[in-house]
Amino acid sequence: MSQFWSFALVGFLAQLVDGTLGMGFGIISSSVLLAQGIPPALASASVNAAKLPTTFTAAISHFVHKNMTPSLLFALCIFGSLGGFVGAMLLTSLKGKFLFHLINAYLLGVGGLIIYRGFRNILPHRLPKFFAHIVGFIGGMVEGIGGSWGPIVTTGLLGAGVESRYAIGATNIAEFAVSLTVFLSFVFAFLIGHWEGGADWHTVFLPVAGLVLGGLPAALAGGYLSKIAPRRELTVVVGMLAMAIGMFRIVTG
Repeated sequence: MSQFWSFALVGFLAQLVDGTLGMGFGIISSSVLLAQGIPPALASASVNAAKLPTTFTAAISHFVHKNMTPSLLFALCIFGSLGGFVGAMLLTSLKGKFLFHLINAYLLGVGGLIIYRGFRNILPHRLPKFFAHIVGFIGGMVEGIGGSWGPIVTTGLLGAGVESRYAIGATNIAEFAVSLTVFLSFVFAFLIGHWEGGADWHTVFLPVAGLVLGGLPAALAGGYLSKIAPRRELTVVVGMLAMAIGMFRIVTG
């Protein structure tokens, strides 16, 4: 049970960061599971299973506080889910050093751009046409192959000039649809005999249960915290978190 409560604490802190800043739950939870020796495919499936109740709760919170625009949310849900399915089906073949370094370079570069925009107090502007489709698909694919949706999508939207609360809110709400798609894709792969998780599901039951229990109360607060946080300061913090995640991946990779 000590393992259960340890993961509950991880889930609470990770979801509090994720709900407020639009990223963090996936990368923190995956890192902890991988450190426990869980194979990448099983870790990805487990984190997405844990995300179903937490992201659903976070989505309600952001929806209640109106931290989204319908057109942006629709694009992220559709193309993020499509990317998630593709990524989950190609998990073992796409996982490699090139992709690892590409994601890290993206996080460091876009994180720096977001910090620059925040300090210069550059006002939000309209997204280029189809940009949300592209960043949603890429974010979904990264989620499916064992990466994390939030750092890709939230930073992409903020870097393109979307207001922080709307970028974070839309990313959190759409994450439920993407996580559901990725999880069902793994279930589908298991049913047709192509599951390559490398370990038994029972090994992650307590960690996933702990992540869910800890994440649920934190998810309720995310929408409100994103709503009341000052736009400029929130933008800078998101950029700093993106760069920190990129640096952490480099050091631990």
